[in-house]
Amino acid sequence: MERRASPRGRWPAGFMTASAAILGLMLAGLTVWFAWDAIALLGRYGVEPVLLGRVFDPAHGRFGLIPFIWGSVVVGLTALVVAVLLGVSLALAIGRRVPEQIRGTLGRGLSLFVALPSVILGWWGLETVVPLVRRLLGGPGFSLLAAGITLGVMITPTLAALALAAVQGVPRPLEEASDALGAHPDQTLLGLTLPAAMPGIARALVLAASRALAETMAVQMVIGSEPVARLALNLPGSTLTTGILSNMAVSPPGSPAGQSLTVMAAILLAGAWWLSRQLMGRGVPA
Repeated sequence: MERRASPRGRWPAGFMTASAAILGLMLAGLTVWFAWDAIALLGRYGVEPVLLGRVFDPAHGRFGLIPFIWGSVVVGLTALVVAVLLGVSLALAIGRRVPEQIRGTLGRGLSLFVALPSVILGWWGLETVVPLVRRLLGGPGFSLLAAGITLGVMITPTLAALALAAVQGVPRPLEEASDALGAHPDQTLLGLTLPAAMPGIARALVLAASRALAETMAVQMVIGSEPVARLALNLPGSTLTTGILSNMAVSPPGSPAGQSLTVMAAILLAGAWWLSRQLMGRGVPA
């Protein structure tokens, strides 16, 4: 005899279906909105002048986005270099080198720093990193390098916490066998533990990169916000996120200036989609 679900048993499934449908509609609406503004701007000013242009001057009808794309790439790569050097070192040290008595405390400290508001780290960068860059490399201090260092310190706890879980997941018997064969502890750590934990560290790196891609406030406080593509890292620049923040007050929706900000957001969305694909490809739910 066929059993029918009671009304009370059917509503959770209906609620989940409705939630999935709403999410799909939101994503579709967002995509249509991005596409509408992007097509309008690119159709009016041309694909090459917008996506490959080096001058962003809405008052004179120039909407080159290369300065923002370049700044995002430079700041993101600088931040990842800083985060990898600090985060992986922290994970290895906490996971395999510090005494058991303080390992838990340090792990909880990492979790606390992950939740630290970005504006606090932006203020730290303003007070510490900007003067340091100015003193060591010259220039105003507000720069792509200052933004990259500040952002790197900001995402280090995220990378370190996830990398720590990967390091702690390496079976102890493997390390004990390496020690029994006469390997130095550092040889075991770098030659066995680190390679074994590398898949988890790679996932942590992608997650940290996704946070770096979306960060705005901390970067805005130290980058200088000049839409110029420069090779000199000690000079001001801008990223896609800071470009949107800096220009949103003077870019009415529907105007070419507003449409240019939508194109910036679409580029960020494409980057976020690519990172989510990387996460799913590594077996991590995005």
